[in-house]
Amino acid sequence: MSTSSLVRVFTEQELEERRSTVIAELERRFGSLERALERELDWDYDDDEARLFSEYHAVAFLLSD
Repeated sequence: MSTSSLVRVFTEQELEERRSTVIAELERRFGSLERALERELDWDYDDDEARLFSEYHAVAFLLSD
């Protein structure tokens, strides 16, 4: 059975937990979430940091009303 057509639905709690995890990692790397987001604006980050920024914004979007 192919899983390419399956859609994963996340609970709000799962999204909150993932957001906390991503924020903690951004804070570890940059010292604070604010500094991380400032660094993002400079476009001066590696691929792993780009993934974190992307995930942070995706989760924030999904949690927004």
